[in-house]
Amino acid sequence: MELSDNQNPVSIIGVQHSNDGTVTLNLTDKRKLKLSLVKWNELEQPLNKNLSDKEQKLLEKESCYTIILDKMLSFLSRREHTAEELRRKLKQSSSIIKTDDFTDLLELCLQELKVKGFQSDDRFTRQYVESKLANKSHGPLKILAGLFNRGIPIDHAKLVLNELGDQELWLKKSIFCLEKIQKKGGSITTQVLSHKLKQQGFSWETIEKAIEIFHENNYFPD
Repeated sequence: MELSDNQNPVSIIGVQHSNDGTVTLNLTDKRKLKLSLVKWNELEQPLNKNLSDKEQKLLEKESCYTIILDKMLSFLSRREHTAEELRRKLKQSSSIIKTDDFTDLLELCLQELKVKGFQSDDRFTRQYVESKLANKSHGPLKILAGLFNRGIPIDHAKLVLNELGDQELWLKKSIFCLEKIQKKGGSITTQVLSHKLKQQGFSWETIEKAIEIFHENNYFPD
């Protein structure tokens, strides 16, 4: 956004207070800038005075920060998000004017939310793993891929996954998948079953063991 030059002075001609602790500044050049009430008070409320380019840039920066923070809180109010998910959504948002320091402001907002406990990658990881463990068709590799694609480091994802699940659980889940496949009928050769379990994210070790156990009680054509 271009700032006004000295031949066309800009000033704040109106302030609207909102219930969420923010104020909307109405400028003479028709812009509307949203700031936190705390920041507005810190700036000593420069109402009805000509703003220098530096002052305008500062107001734009604070407005961008406030809008980013509001957007992040809105996303987090719906469900847990990883920091990377929030970065992607904010960068793709068309409703935010991207200032030169947008990326820095985005990271500052993320840090504020982490410090206040509103955003936590660890909390997201645990909730994600727990929800997928409740879905009996998801194997560990599929869960890990989902976490990695959402920005969770693979080492941390494995740590949480190993804490909440074990080989016995994966074996039970894979056998459950085989039972579901058998109930649907159709071709149920060993090759087909192995492929379907692999698609669900189970390791070859688990697949081989599950099919071996299943073979003991069921007939599969070679």
